[in-house]
Amino acid sequence: MHRVFCSRWILSGLSVTAGICIGATLTATGDRLNKNRDTSHSGGLLDRIPVIPVPSVDAASEISPYQPGQVAVSRSTAVMKYGFPSLSSIKSRESYVTSYDPRNRSAAWVIEQLNAETVTGTSDRKFCDFKEDDSVHVYHRSSNADYKGSGFDRGHLAAAANHKWSQKAMDDTFYLSNVSPQVSNSHCITAAPSSSWSLTANSS
Repeated sequence: MHRVFCSRWILSGLSVTAGICIGATLTATGDRLNKNRDTSHSGGLLDRIPVIPVPSVDAASEISPYQPGQVAVSRSTAVMKYGFPSLSSIKSRESYVTSYDPRNRSAAWVIEQLNAETVTGTSDRKFCDFKEDDSVHVYHRSSNADYKGSGFDRGHLAAAANHKWSQKAMDDTFYLSNVSPQVSNSHCITAAPSSSWSLTANSS
């Protein structure tokens, strides 16, 4: 009887001792984890929130001085020297930059840089065709079918005649994202653009 009683006390003592050891070990481990967590996130909640990366817009390069007989390799950066009117749906072409408005299926604005070289050359619009802009989602894309039977012409914003220096540059003006509805046979070539073209062609 005495032996059984002693054995029970011994077992109880061992259980208490084991419990104390396990508890101390878990407490120490938890303290170390909390310390590491506090150190790695010392900046608070903002350090633990994932951030969605936002694409940056490269600054436009300086426009190099124009030399007769020389055409810049990339005009799309030169025309943006003074920045973007807006940052929505930017399209960069061979020689102009545009912002597309999906609501109206037309350009919000177009910027181009002209000089005597850009308006002269052997490029011919007879090799060009109006084409859909595949970079625009099909639901917001203007198509040739939109103009068929509408009574409107497809009016260039960056004019084809402004980019005779390169056939590719002229081809790019035939994207329908560079086109707006124009009253048919309106003879829109007025004295103002004709005068500007004359001044540009004679610039040096």
